[in-house]
Amino acid sequence: MTQDHPAKKRFLLAIGLGTLAGLLCVWLAARGQPALGSPSHPIFWAILTDRMLIGMVVALAGAYTVHPVLGFPYRPWLRGLCLGVVVSLPLGAGAMGGPAPEGVSSWVIFFATLIAGGVYGLAIDVIVSRGGAEGAALLTGADARM
Repeated sequence: MTQDHPAKKRFLLAIGLGTLAGLLCVWLAARGQPALGSPSHPIFWAILTDRMLIGMVVALAGAYTVHPVLGFPYRPWLRGLCLGVVVSLPLGAGAMGGPAPEGVSSWVIFFATLIAGGVYGLAIDVIVSRGGAEGAALLTGADARM
């Protein structure tokens, strides 16, 4: 019997969690604007794929436990938070030009999108780092937690 590579485990778990985060985010957006909850609406897919992308980026970035430029320890919560915010920037910028509920500023939607992305990224990275490998173990296929 062969063991799965830790990168596969991390990647599948992160994509699954990103998909769940995307569905949660769509549901939250649809509470204010019910049309956004329909799969026929393009914003539905923009939100869902953005949150799935957070999962994918977090999974791939798990190889870095030290910041590649600044050299400080890159803890999963910080790595996930930063990546979630960065990946959410295009979605947040696009949301500023889209429909907004009455009485809500486009800036509120922008920052809410970035904050949600940061929270999703943080949660995904912490969970997948506990459930799968990170750092050198992720690259070599050796998983100390197995």
